[in-house]
Parts: sequence; C-alpha cells; structure tokens
Amino acid sequence: MPTALVAALGGGVVSALLYVSVVFAGVGALILGYLAPLPLFLVGLWVGTAGTGIAGAAGAVAVLAATGSFMGVLGYVLTGAVPAAFVVRQALRARQTGSGDVEWYPPGLLLLGLTGFGVAAFFIAVVLALGEPGGLEGMVRRTLQGMARQFVAPGEAPPSPEAFWLAPALPGLVVVSWLTMTIVNAALAQGLLMRFGRNRRPPMRLAEMELPGWVVLAFAGMVAAAAVLPDGMGFLALNVALVLSLPFGLAGLSVVHAFAQRQSAKVALLVGFYLFLFLFGWPILLLIGLGVIEQWIGLRRRWARVGPDQEDE
Repeated sequence: MPTALVAALGGGVVSALLYVSVVFAGVGALILGYLAPLPLFLVGLWVGTAGTGIAGAAGAVAVLAATGSFMGVLGYVLTGAVPAAFVVRQALRARQTGSGDVEWYPPGLLLLGLTGFGVAAFFIAVVLALGEPGGLEGMVRRTLQGMARQFVAPGEAPPSPEAFWLAPALPGLVVVSWLTMTIVNAALAQGLLMRFGRNRRPPMRLAEMELPGWVVLAFAGMVAAAAVLPDGMGFLALNVALVLSLPFGLAGLSVVHAFAQRQSAKVALLVGFYLFLFLFGWPILLLIGLGVIEQWIGLRRRWARVGPDQEDE
C-alpha cells in the first residue's frame, strides 16, 4: 500500500479519535477535540488535497463506528474535514510567473475564504433555528438558562433568558473560536512538516499577510448596522461583524510581528506580548483596531521602505 494512502487513512483515524475523545472523556479532553483537524492538515499539506479527502472520509467512518451517530459524523465533517480540505486546496495552489518564479496563493485571500465559511455557518444556524421561539438568539438564551440551572441552589429560580447579556454575540464568538482553532491547527501542521522537510509550500508568514481594501468597508458596514438596526437584523449584523473581525485581528497581529522584527529583542517582545494578550484578553480589541488602521495606512509597507535601521522622515 502506498505510503501516502497509509498516511491518509491513519491520519483520518487519529483525527476521529481526537474528535470523539470529548464524548468519552468529557470536558477534560476538550483540548484533544480542538486538535482533531491537525492530522487532516498534516496529511493534506504533505501529500496533497486528495490526501485530505481520503483522511476526512476515513475519519468520518471512524466517528460513525465509535459513536453510531450520524449527527456526530455531520459535525466532524462540517467543522473539521471540509474546512481542512478547503484550506489545503487553496494553500497548495500556485502558478508560475513570467520570470519563472512560483507564486503561491496569498494567505490573506485564504483567510478571507475561511472567514466566508464562518459567515455561512452562522447563517445556516440561523436558518435551522427559524422554527424556535426567538430564533437562534432565543435558543442560545434558553440553552444558557438550562446550563445556569445546574449551578442554582434547590428552590432558587434560575436567571431569566433575558439576563444573559452575552447571548446575542455568542454565536459569532463560537464561530470565531472555531475558525481560530482551524488556523492554529493549520499553522501547527505546516510548522511540523517544515521541521521534518515534508512541506509542499513555503511558510505563510503573518507579517506578509495582505487583505483586500473592500473588507474594511464590509466590516465597518456590519458594525454600523449592528448599532442602528432593530433586534433581529441587529443580531445578524453583530454576529457577522464578529466573524469579520477575525481577519483584522490577525492583520493587527501581523503589524505586531512586523514591529518586533525591527527590534533587537524580538523574541522577548513577542513572548511578552502574547502573555499579556492571553492573560487579559481585552487587547484583542486593540489588535482589531490596529488591523483596520493597517488597511488604511499600511504601517508594514512604510517600515519595509524605511528599513529596520533607519528612521521615518
């Protein structure tokens, strides 16, 4: 049996085991569930898009065998296998320029495509929840109320559904979390393959990421719509704006990396920044704002023209 086929089948089975570990081991194994797409990315970025498809199919069969649930298989395919296949396909696209160089698919456009997956997933959830009282937002509020009941003393009434102020934004935050873990798994896979010399494409450096200018207008439009539209439409606009904020957060992060590259203590600076980010959380808002500013001003391009050892005039 060819090595690539063995790798694809094995990667799919390992991915499925990571995915179902949450079912059998509970919340304690949640981190393993987050890593379920990693073997799919390892296979795809090593042997190609077909390998991702085979691995995803093998993983789906393994999930079905382990859980006996077609809904579990559907969740695995939609949240893991399909995004992995899309990212791998786009990441491995390349063309030869007139000078004979190889031009790879831009990481900024790849990120936008993945963001589109997130927006589509949100609207699919909205459509599926149309029959529920209050739609998706109402379903989220009742789910949170049900979870809160487990922590309420006997005889005490749980909070009302309207008490959960985060509920309107929760679907978008869940999508952003899912997309973030997809990106993290893809980056981990590429890094591991590069470590062992098995990568097909060169590294996608964060400091080189570029976004189309129209994305700023789309994001600003959604933010404005969320502020002025009534509840139902405002709910839709708010969550789309949250999903669209992800590219700008990464664009802001690319500015931080570009700035760090100009410093002598770049490793210490980045380590300190990431610690600050994970400890407090709110600097994510600053990253999003920095990403928007980068789209208008182009800080990285200015620094590239000036050079690391020169001062801007």
